[in-house]
Amino acid sequence: MSVDKNGKELPKGIMLRSDGRYMGRFVYAGEKHVVYGKTAKEAKKKLDELKYEVEHGLYGKETNLTVDAWLQIWIEQYKALTVKQGTIRTYYNCYNIYIKDRLGKKKLKDIRAEHIQALYNSLHQQGLNRNTIEIVSIVLGGMFKQALKNELIVKNPVALATLPKDNERKERRVLSKEEQQIFLSHAKESQYARVFEFALSTGMRGGEIKGLTWDNVDLSRRIISVRHTLIKEGSTFLLDTPKTKSSYRDIPIMDNVYTLLKRQKAWQSENRLKLGEYWHPVEGLEALVFTTNVGTPIDKEYLKNSIDGIVKNINDAGIEFEHISMHTFRHSFATRCIENGMNPQTLKAILGHSKLSMTMDLYAHVLPDTKAEELEKIANLF
Repeated sequence: MSVDKNGKELPKGIMLRSDGRYMGRFVYAGEKHVVYGKTAKEAKKKLDELKYEVEHGLYGKETNLTVDAWLQIWIEQYKALTVKQGTIRTYYNCYNIYIKDRLGKKKLKDIRAEHIQALYNSLHQQGLNRNTIEIVSIVLGGMFKQALKNELIVKNPVALATLPKDNERKERRVLSKEEQQIFLSHAKESQYARVFEFALSTGMRGGEIKGLTWDNVDLSRRIISVRHTLIKEGSTFLLDTPKTKSSYRDIPIMDNVYTLLKRQKAWQSENRLKLGEYWHPVEGLEALVFTTNVGTPIDKEYLKNSIDGIVKNINDAGIEFEHISMHTFRHSFATRCIENGMNPQTLKAILGHSKLSMTMDLYAHVLPDTKAEELEKIANLF
């Protein structure tokens, strides 16, 4: 009978060593297995876990696999052929920015729910919004769910962690009608003026605008078909599939957009002839609607810098104008649609939202500004 330092009987398979550590051991299929712990309780826990792994065929199956190593296997073997490249890139970016430093070097089988919870809480305390933390959870959840299927772990720790409540959202920046006109007026000298007007008139995402090709523009039927988004991997531009299934959509061409597209087509033809060999579009992307002055795809940094420059000029002119981004144009388009009474389901289809709740969130933002006016319409009922 083995006893601990206080003379108390130890569990079966556990004994006290001369160096003060506790050792647990058992034999399975003729093979000896040993674990050690600073306390009898620790040694017993390790012994029970090891017994489970051995008896269920888990022991020896990549038991020293790190989270970093499993990410690579998970993506290469289980995701590369089932999701689009843009999603793969999102997985890598999310992992490298938010997960790698904290969990990457740990053994996959050693990750517990408290590790995942600590990661979530840390990201929340850094001020990240819930959407970003949800993406972290999706990546980790996919990794560990597959690891459980492969019997590399006994249970999925991600399923046991809880996402923190969302931080208070910043107010969504939307241009008023007056601001919209001020911006477009000051943007006339920018080579991307038509891009900005197009964004304000269609509500398309920045990547969808940059990836729009002429074969998806039907001027005779006045329809724009959203079928691609432009992505950049390193220094290489590629056409990728849209964000979600609902992002595949057709958008009616308004009069100003029709005129804009006709001018853009004429401008491209003139520039192509004028520059000759100096007009050099990227191979495979020759049919982009919006390009730089030499026919190359538009980098998002070009648009950001141009917008920042225009806003600076507006402020320098003595007009107070807050910072905006390409996404501001999308929100502003949606706001104009709501202000003019567009049905939520119609707006959802035009914006390519995957859920009606996303569209209704825009309504919740816009409608409070007009609720007093709306209430006046029914005041005579009381």
